Order: sequence, then structure tokens, then C-alpha cells
Amino acid sequence: MAGGDMLGISVSGVAAAQRALATTGHNIANANTEGYSRQRITMEARPPSTSGSAAIGNGVVVNDVHRIYDDFITGQVRSVSSLSTSMEMNHDYTVQVNNMLADTKAGLAPTMQEFFGAVNGVSNNPSSTSSRQVMLGAARSLVDRFQYLDERFEVIRSAANKNMKTLTVEINQLASSIAAINHRIVTASEIGGVPPNDLLDQRDKLLKDLSERVGIRVTYQDTGTMNVYIGNGQLLVVGQRSSTIAVEGTPADPRQLDVIFQGPDSKSLITRSISGGKLGGLLDFQKTVLDRSQNELGLIAIGVSKAFNDQHKLGMDIHSQLGKSFFTDTEKLSPQVLPNKDNDGDAVISATITNIDNLTASEYQLSFFEGQYRLIRRDDDKVIAEFSSLPAKFEGEGFSLQLDKGAMANLDTFIIRPTRLGAKRIDVKIDDINKIAAASPVRVEASIDNLGSGKIKMGEVLDTSTPSFAIKHGSMSPPFAIRFLDKDHFELLDNTGMPVPISRLALPEESKLLTHKDGRELFKQDIDDEEQQVDVSVIETSIFYDRENGINIFPTPGGEEPGFRVSFVGEPVKGDTFRVEYNDDGTTDNKNIIALSMLQEKPVLAKGTSSFSDVYADLITRIGTKTHELEINKKAQTLLLNQVVAKRESVSGVNMDEEAANLVRYQKLFQANAQIIAVSQKMLDVLMAAFR
Repeated sequence: MAGGDMLGISVSGVAAAQRALATTGHNIANANTEGYSRQRITMEARPPSTSGSAAIGNGVVVNDVHRIYDDFITGQVRSVSSLSTSMEMNHDYTVQVNNMLADTKAGLAPTMQEFFGAVNGVSNNPSSTSSRQVMLGAARSLVDRFQYLDERFEVIRSAANKNMKTLTVEINQLASSIAAINHRIVTASEIGGVPPNDLLDQRDKLLKDLSERVGIRVTYQDTGTMNVYIGNGQLLVVGQRSSTIAVEGTPADPRQLDVIFQGPDSKSLITRSISGGKLGGLLDFQKTVLDRSQNELGLIAIGVSKAFNDQHKLGMDIHSQLGKSFFTDTEKLSPQVLPNKDNDGDAVISATITNIDNLTASEYQLSFFEGQYRLIRRDDDKVIAEFSSLPAKFEGEGFSLQLDKGAMANLDTFIIRPTRLGAKRIDVKIDDINKIAAASPVRVEASIDNLGSGKIKMGEVLDTSTPSFAIKHGSMSPPFAIRFLDKDHFELLDNTGMPVPISRLALPEESKLLTHKDGRELFKQDIDDEEQQVDVSVIETSIFYDRENGINIFPTPGGEEPGFRVSFVGEPVKGDTFRVEYNDDGTTDNKNIIALSMLQEKPVLAKGTSSFSDVYADLITRIGTKTHELEINKKAQTLLLNQVVAKRESVSGVNMDEEAANLVRYQKLFQANAQIIAVSQKMLDVLMAAFR
């Protein structure tokens, strides 16, 4: 009987040693298996047998085989992996934009510098045909560069969209695999009554792979299954069932992708709540880098076009004609207005740029609800205005909205992109070097008979749409003359047909009209039998002249505003005369081309605080800073990931030295128990021999 007990004890020891050796071998075999958690057996004594007052042991039993596992550390690995892959993906795409914009050869800055250098070349020699040709060629290169960069943005957008579609397929496959392994875990647990360690490791590995693609949160059910949440709490995996996500074009723009959660009964938009993983990194890149950078490039193109055109129209070309648009008119670079494809109304909305100073690179959303319009700036989700009818002007944003036709229905929405198409649509409209308006259309000249030291100076041209610029045969309407009545007063005259107007006299009531020999209408009066003629070309008289500080002649005290400025300084004397007339020297005059060259540094954007170059430099700086920030964060996250992975490995990983020691230990255990079996056999043999 004792020999039988001894044999049973030794057999249990051998069985336990075999299980321990098998577990150790399993650990060694999976030493390089990613996500594997090493396993350990738990042994405990069998319940003893009672003999009289003594409890006699019955050997050993393997209680379970469990994972060496820390749920908190495993969760950290998932979380840090999600952030790390998000920053890595964001960084990889942002680097592309940074390299493109900051390239000293392919970027916009060198081409813009070349263009304004060519403008300066014409200002130095406005009569030079070659200089004008160089300027026109540089202008074409500039618009080509705008269009090239915009095209590159679209190429990057296409690559990002393709990547997003691939990621959604992978996410759905992983979600399905997690649901399937949840089922296997439940089945294995019910059959074996113990946790299926290897299946649990496989599920953790799938969860880590999923977290690298999108940020997730997990919870456990009592059955041993795991729920997986994304976005704002959408259940991607519920126990043994999975849902899917998809990307599709926004209702307003098929090129702009939204992330859609497709649940069992409904769909929901979760784009703005997705974070983490490669998908979150791509969405953040598109929102903070790609969209804004493309909008800012368009803003610069619109600024160049509007400012250059406005100034060019204030000049005069070689043929003595007023300048036309040099680049595409701003109206054709008008904001993009995209209706939601689900709108019930048939309204057609258009937008017009009203002030480039106030334009921003943001996008806007116009919505209609219960008779009220609401305009929201999407960059910061700020409500810009609420109003009840269109048209409406938003001076602070630099554009206006018009209802061209149709009507809005309740809940209709539109997306407004004021600057997105600027770089794509800009073009050169001048095709003749002689049409470059380098000259000022107005010139000033002093009479050679003047005796004083007064000097007249042409200022800037402000507006060529005034009646003064109703040009006919190269003449202003009217040309002006300035004649000093004394050293402190002068008069302004219509100098049409008269190179030197005659003096003005007081007009008595009995004056009557007569016709001068040159066709001008004059008044006649008889004073002491002597006929005197009075010039009716006087526009304004007895204008005070400040000899100490000089004077800006226009606008005059009487309100004469010809659309340009003329200043006067010095000490004139009575009778001194000066002319202000249309310029007929479009070949050598360079006043307007100088003004055009100064636009390079003129603050015409960002509420009058930044030039084109400043805005582009700010764009490069912002993208460069973002790239550097992502690079630093990526490295930090990589370091942190390595640390948490190392921490997990220290807890759950297979240590080959430890397993080798266990192998020897369990081998000795097996041998010792086998020796007990041999001893038990001999004892049984002796006992059996006693009965022969």
C-alpha cells in the first residue's frame, strides 16, 4: 500500500515536471514571437489522505499555466504606439510640403525675387525692349511656379487620400480579426475552463496593430471578450461582432475625405474626433498643414494679382494707353463656393473678394436654419455673422456673399474657400511688351517764363476711373493749369486748348457770352470802351498757398478730385504757371514701374501688415517649425515607446538565461521523480517476491 502511494506521488511529480518542461520549451520556442508573454506553471500539493490522526501527502498537481502579464503596461504600449505612428505619419507628409516650399530652386521665393528683379530692370531702362521681354518672361515663370506648387499640393493630397483608404481597409480587417479571436477565446475558455494564453497574446498583438492605425480605447467584458472604441466612443468591436469605417468625399468636395463610422443601423461622421494612429496623423496633416498651406499659397497669388493689377491700371503703356490687367483679374480668382450635395434647396451662392488686406487662409461654412444664415470660420469655429438675407458683406474677412439664383432650404450648407483656387487660376494677361504700363499717365511741367523758385512735383496716381482720365487722343479731360495770383494764392484752370491761360477778371452781371477765335466760350464786357475777355476755364480760384510747408494741390478746398496727387513747394511769384496734363512719353517715363517694383515689400496682406514675401516667409517658417516640432516629438515618442516596450519585455518577455535555468531545474525534477518510480518498483518487486 505504501509502495502504491509512493508510486502515485512520483507519477504526479513526473507529470508536473513534464508540464513545466513543456511550458519552458514553449517559452523558448516563442522567444522571438512579437507580443508573446512568457508563461509559468503554478504547482500545488494534492489534497492529503487522512490515516488515523495523520495527513499523508499525495503528491503534486499543476494548478494552471498563466501569462506573466501587466495590463497597464500593455495599455501603455498601445497608447504610445498610437501617438508615435501618428506623429511619424504627420511628419513624413509635412516634410514633403516643407521641402517643396523651402526649396531654393523649386520654391516660390526665388521665382518671385526673379520677377521683381525683372520689374526693377524695366524701371532702370523703361525703353529697353529686352528688359520688358525679360519682365514678361519672369511673370510667366512666376505664374507657372504658382500653378506647379498648387499641383504638387494636389499630388500630396491624392497620396494622403489613397493612404487613408488603405488604412480603413486594414482597420476593418483588424477589427474583424479581433471580433473573431474574441469568439475563439470565449469558446476555448468554456471548453478548457482556463484562459487561453496564446489567444490572449494574439488579441493583444492585434490591438497593438490596430492602435498603430487609429487611436482606440478598450474595455473588458465578464465573458473575457474585449470591446474596442474609436472616435467619440463609437464601438468598432463589441464582443464577437465588429463594425466598419470608411472614407468618402465630403458632401461639398469629393477631394476632401471624411471618415464615416458604419454601425449596424446607421452611419456617423467621426472625422473631427479621430486622433492617434496613422489615420489620425493623416487627418491632422491635412487640416493643419496641407489645407492651410494651399490656401495661403492661393492668398499670395490673389494678393500679387490684385495689387499688381491695381497699380498697373494706374500706369500708361508705350502707346499712351492706360494700363490693363497684368495678371488674371481678381474676379476670376473669386472664392470657391461649394454646395452640400445633400442640400434640398436650389440656391446658387457666389462670393466676391472685397478687401485682400483682410483675407485669411481659413475656410468658412454657411448654413441656413429657420430663416437665418450663419457664417462660421472653420479654423477656430468662430461665428462670424448671423443674418437674415443675402447679399451680405463681411469686411473683416475680406469677402461678400451673393445669392445668384434659387432659394435656400432649411439646413442647407455651403463651404466657402476664399483663396484655395488663387494659385491654380492665376495667369499672365499681358502678351505684348509694349502694353507694360511703366509710365505715369500724368505729368507736370513748369512754364519756362516762370520767375519764382516754386517747384511742382507729380505724386501718386490713385484712380484712373475719374472723369479726368476720360482719355481722348492722348489728352486728359481736362488738363489743368495752375497760375499764381500772388505769392500766397493760386487758381486752378481748365487748360484745354490753351498752353498758357489768360488771367481771370471779375464778371459783372451784364457780361455776355462771346466765342474766342480758338473756339472757347468767353464772356465779354465793356469797361471804359475797352473790351476785355475773361477766361471761363477757371475751375477754382484764390486757393491759399502755404509757402513754409508747401501744399498738396488735390483735392482742392472746393472738392476737385482728379484721382491723382500733385504737390508744390518753393517761392512762386505772381504769374508763375504750371501745367498738369496727360503724359505722352510712355517710353522713357518710369514712375509707374517704380511703384510696381515697390509692391514686393509693400504690406498689402494680413490687414496691411505683411507683403507677399512676408506671407510666404511666414508660411515657410510655420511649416518648418511644424516639421521640426513633429521631428522632436516623433523622436521623443520613439524613445518613450522603446522604454515601455522594454518595460513590457522585462515583465512579459522571454529571458533565455532564466528559461535555461528552469530547463535544468525541471529536468532534475523529472529525473528525481523518475528515480522515485524506480525505487517504488523495486519495493513492489520485493513485496511480490515474498508471496512466491
